[in-house]
Amino acid sequence: MSYIVAVHTGAGNSSQKTTASLKGLCAKVCSEVCKLLAEGGSASDAAVAGTLLLEDSPLTNAGLGSSITRDHKIRTEACISSNISGFHCAGDLENILHPIKIVELMKNETMKCSARYIPPRIMVGQSAIDWYSGIDSSITQTNICTKRSVNLFYKAQKYFTDRPSKRQKTSSTSSTNPDDKLEIKENTPDNNSFTGTTANEEALLKQEGICETPASTDELLEDTVQDTVGIICIDSNNGITCTMSSGGSVYKHSGRLGQCCVHGAGSYVTSNVGIVTTGNGEQIIDKLLAVTITHKLGSAANPLDVLNTCFHADETRMCGMLIVELGEEGVATVHAQHTLTNMVVGYASSAMDVPVTRVLSQSSPAFLQSVKM
Repeated sequence: MSYIVAVHTGAGNSSQKTTASLKGLCAKVCSEVCKLLAEGGSASDAAVAGTLLLEDSPLTNAGLGSSITRDHKIRTEACISSNISGFHCAGDLENILHPIKIVELMKNETMKCSARYIPPRIMVGQSAIDWYSGIDSSITQTNICTKRSVNLFYKAQKYFTDRPSKRQKTSSTSSTNPDDKLEIKENTPDNNSFTGTTANEEALLKQEGICETPASTDELLEDTVQDTVGIICIDSNNGITCTMSSGGSVYKHSGRLGQCCVHGAGSYVTSNVGIVTTGNGEQIIDKLLAVTITHKLGSAANPLDVLNTCFHADETRMCGMLIVELGEEGVATVHAQHTLTNMVVGYASSAMDVPVTRVLSQSSPAFLQSVKM
């Protein structure tokens, strides 16, 4: 039985200790996903299970501790791309810890659909929450704010309000009133105002054994928020599934959708390739980055240059990607690249004893590795 999984925790700027914790998180996700694949689980089920772990971690900008919007909300999104079930996504989901659960339910509806009913492939907002929480009672709106996400919100708010621009003049929801603050309180899921809790953040890190010396909450505050997380799984039947989950950009407008919700931008799957992207969502959407890279792979003289070929020479690049390409004779190629400060990735296969994790830096922003399945 052959399989492979690859995962990334987003591109950004993390401290040394947080980077170590992210490496541990990638290794843990790879190990748990491999257990499911080794038991004959599908690529889709395994990728969703891995994404739930990423959403539960306060280290990522997905689920717990996601970015806060200008009007003091957290709105998450996720997607599933598969060579079996196709593309599904859900976005603008207020206070939803596990947006991937909603997308999985959408995918399951498609796989079971009859001629009388065509299930949706894209859902947004409260309507998505109301409908799918009625199917799965574990989908609830709850407080997923953390001390780190609040700190990052205020840093972003100061950055934008200290630099007057046309964008600020058009924003009526941004608050600079010193009395209108995001308070750090006990978890109050039923409170419509935005509050947060830090009671379980460090406990979660220690409980998961993510690293020998887990990053403290204060150290996490020094980091720039990571971006969209992603997983690629290939199972023993050559089923390929990509999953993504995100809290979006910090200080975004409510209602904004990122690359998770645009087919061919955030993720893309063919019969032998799975790709997920991370970084500036607007840039990724504009380039339809995932599908563009996929189409360039076959003709690229040097695969390590394929990301750069999607941009003009003088164009600012704020993105990253992770690709798994299924080759011949049970060998896959894992390819990761980014244009930001750093990016943590991990991968594992049926032929490997333990997962491998790597940190891509500015000086070494890409790698290409053949992996036996």
